[in-house]
Amino acid sequence: MDVLFPLGNQAANPQLLIAAREALGLTQAELAARLGELSGNPAKSNQSYVSRVEKGTLPLIADRLQQFAVALESTPEFLVAEAKMWSLGEGCLYHRNRRTTKASTLRRLHAQINLVRLYLTRLAVAAGTPLPTFAVSPTRVEGVVGPQTVAAGLRAELGLPDGAIASVTAVAEQLGALVVPMSLGGREVDATSLHPPGEPPVFVVNTDAPVDRQRFTLTHEIAHCVCTPGVGADAEDMAQRFAAEFLAPYDQIYPDLAATAVTPARLLQLKVKWRISAAAVLRRSTDLGVITDSRYRTISAQTSALGWRTEEPEPLPAETPRLVPAIVRAAVRAAGSVEAAAAAAGTTPARLTGLFGDAVTDAIPQQDGT
Repeated sequence: MDVLFPLGNQAANPQLLIAAREALGLTQAELAARLGELSGNPAKSNQSYVSRVEKGTLPLIADRLQQFAVALESTPEFLVAEAKMWSLGEGCLYHRNRRTTKASTLRRLHAQINLVRLYLTRLAVAAGTPLPTFAVSPTRVEGVVGPQTVAAGLRAELGLPDGAIASVTAVAEQLGALVVPMSLGGREVDATSLHPPGEPPVFVVNTDAPVDRQRFTLTHEIAHCVCTPGVGADAEDMAQRFAAEFLAPYDQIYPDLAATAVTPARLLQLKVKWRISAAAVLRRSTDLGVITDSRYRTISAQTSALGWRTEEPEPLPAETPRLVPAIVRAAVRAAGSVEAAAAAAGTTPARLTGLFGDAVTDAIPQQDGT
């Protein structure tokens, strides 16, 4: 659990300094340049200076702490808080990305979700609203218990009706997760999730992707929270198979796939019915033995020629989260202003609004005649 300290003479938390910088996409040299402008003395700030501060070998207090806070769009109090930053490999941080994604892009994404988690935790405290409880215990996937078994069990546990999932976002929130839609500046990364022990998971979903891909990606991230791979198992493959079965169960979609020839036109019909991409319907057709690998390649070539790899026809309607906007709105109202809520979160009003958008502005009381 993260503990907040009064500012006093507390030194800055090196992990928070690094996360705040990487979340903004700044290098140490670029941060040094910002600090130089703020201090009016560039000679006092260089990359080496920032490096020593981030390593914790050079204490950062008083006026220099204030300058770092301004440069990092944070509050001084936030930067001295005791908080753990979770990293890849610790078993609670995952992402879904292209193989060509740069390491710097992933570092920025991981820093962003760590900070979003802290912001939401602090906003919930300000609002007097407890964060949801994620009560699902992960099932170990090995032997006869495959990810498809876990997916079927979860659908039954949640009481979901047969057919397409109406809203994957609503399912995630029903489980107790915090869903944060966010533009990630392109299509390199589809989503990331963070699920520290004893806390609700946070899912950041890339709104630059089509909705059908957002739904599959969010289900993929849910899989990391409800499944534990057995010895030697691939966690990403496990999550993919879970998502495919959860969104389109074998016994329900198979009759649709086998009823008539699988063609591009048929893929679109089933996309609308099952609320998954045409590409996912095609992959399901192959995985379930309805069509051969050769036929899969032929149809893939046809859909590619139609431009579907870039944008498929029949886009699905966007999904809207409820939990996170409710926390943010409650915090703004309890604090009395956006500025006060941002300070409680540990950031600036502009950054708070940039992250949570309408949830911030909707909480501001409107004056008569405005």
